Amino acid sequence: MINFREDYPENSPSILSDAWLAVQGPQTLYLGSTWEWKSRNSSRHVPEKEASKALEELLPKASAVYPAIKNWTVKGTCAGLRAMPPLTAEGSLPLLGCVDEFIGGPTECKYWLFTGLGSRGLFYHAWLGKLVAQAVLSCNEDLIPSELTSWKLRVKQ
Repeated sequence: MINFREDYPENSPSILSDAWLAVQGPQTLYLGSTWEWKSRNSSRHVPEKEASKALEELLPKASAVYPAIKNWTVKGTCAGLRAMPPLTAEGSLPLLGCVDEFIGGPTECKYWLFTGLGSRGLFYHAWLGKLVAQAVLSCNEDLIPSELTSWKLRVKQ
C-alpha cells in the first residue's frame, strides 16, 4: 500500500501495465505485482529486504505510467500467491469448464471451474461469467469457446 503526498487525480482510473496501480481513494493505492518473486516465504508478511527489492523492481515500471509515484511513501507491504494458467499460442487464457470427470462426480455437469483470470482476465469477467452461467444452466459445456476448455485435453494426457 502506498500513501501519496499529492492526491491521485479524481476520477482517474486504476492502471494496468507492467506494474498495476489499484486506486483505493485520492491518497491510497496498491502497487503490484512482481512476477519473479522467488521467495521461499509463504507468509503475507514481507521481510524488509524482500520489500525493498520488490519496490526497486516496481517503482520504475509504475513511474513510467505515473511519474508522481516517485514522491509517494510506502506504508506497508504484503505478499500473495497467484496461480497462472498455462501459456498457450493465444496467451494465458482463463480456465473454464465442467470438472465432474476429474472429481469422480456425476456426468451431468454439476461441478464447474472458472479460474485463471489474472489481471487482464478481469476485463472479461462479466462476459466469461455469462458464458459459464449459460453453460451451467443448460448443462452444455460446448457453449464455452474451445480455447477456454482445451486445458482439459492436457490434464487427461
